[in-house]
Amino acid sequence: MSNLVHVDVNLLGRQFAIATPPEEQETLQEAVRLLSGKIDAIQGAGRIMDTDKIAIMAALNIAHDLLKIKVGEGLEIAQFQRKIRSMIEAADTALDQSRPS
Repeated sequence: MSNLVHVDVNLLGRQFAIATPPEEQETLQEAVRLLSGKIDAIQGAGRIMDTDKIAIMAALNIAHDLLKIKVGEGLEIAQFQRKIRSMIEAADTALDQSRPS
């Protein structure tokens, strides 16, 4: 296995040591900054106080943002995934119909 570096992270008042390949260290730190920003926004709204709920809401916000990212011809990733599923289902149906009984 490649050498790993340990990155110390502080989120929601808790310290974490996360191992990552050196070439992914900056990406990990950027992910921590993104998550920290989401956590700060949720805490700033003042409605949620429980740290577990804050972490879950931050994760859901990031996942939602990810699914809204545009790809290709302006399709959101979620739309893209739905279209792929629909094409797979259509192909499966066509294959089932073409099989001899």
